[in-house]
Amino acid sequence: MGSRYKNQIIGLMRFSYPSLGGFVTKNESADQIEARLYEDARLERRFHLFENLALPSLLAQSDQDFRMVFLVGQSLPSQWRDRLNDVIAPLKGARVVALASLPHYMAVRRAFNFATPDAATHVTGFRLDDDDALDINHVARMRATVNALLPVAGLDTPLVTGCHRGYFLEFKPEGHALFHVIEKAPGAQGLAMTRPAGSSENIFRRNHRFVTQFYNTYTDANIPAYIRTIHTDNDSDPHASGQIETADWETAAPLIAEHFPFTAAQLQAL
Repeated sequence: MGSRYKNQIIGLMRFSYPSLGGFVTKNESADQIEARLYEDARLERRFHLFENLALPSLLAQSDQDFRMVFLVGQSLPSQWRDRLNDVIAPLKGARVVALASLPHYMAVRRAFNFATPDAATHVTGFRLDDDDALDINHVARMRATVNALLPVAGLDTPLVTGCHRGYFLEFKPEGHALFHVIEKAPGAQGLAMTRPAGSSENIFRRNHRFVTQFYNTYTDANIPAYIRTIHTDNDSDPHASGQIETADWETAAPLIAEHFPFTAAQLQAL
């Protein structure tokens, strides 16, 4: 595509950001949202999953040519802000963006804009929650898919790319359960939108289950591309829109080792 096209891949993670809207819990005041999100025990649990699941999957990407924005509230207590800065230091292209509490979509638009270089003609912005993981070739596969399809879809038209095969990891006192999932619609984990750099659109504009109603969309059904955790702190309602079946740990172990930077035993011990 030559000089007409310079794509910047940017990931966005909302790290306990107290947005006005965007949560399952409704009718909370700004103070109530912050009190819930910044409760010490909750943040300790979030960091545990981030440091052992999400961050290792980013550090292990075979294609490291991407930026990663961590959106936090300006009100995030300093000890947690410092801890976040410390743990993401090894991640090339990582940046913390701290904003006041804003309506959800306004906040993510600003966060993406902070990380977009002037030279970029297009941005491929993907989303990831702090308690989930991507397969190690996710960014590389995303780049190859966009390069192949954007000339067909059109340089001025948003293109959504993602995946709908992966694992749900449910935390249970008696032992974690693993489920193999093939969604009918693309999952939120790693879901991306490629759009012109000056566009106001991004992957958070629509609910991830409905993107095919609004955008040209390609999703991969062959690669186990994500691990989504299910636990008491989920900020959204975790459910599969398609096929879900219990996965045997021993059978799943080789696939997990092949596609992710951890073993089945490590997932069971989280």
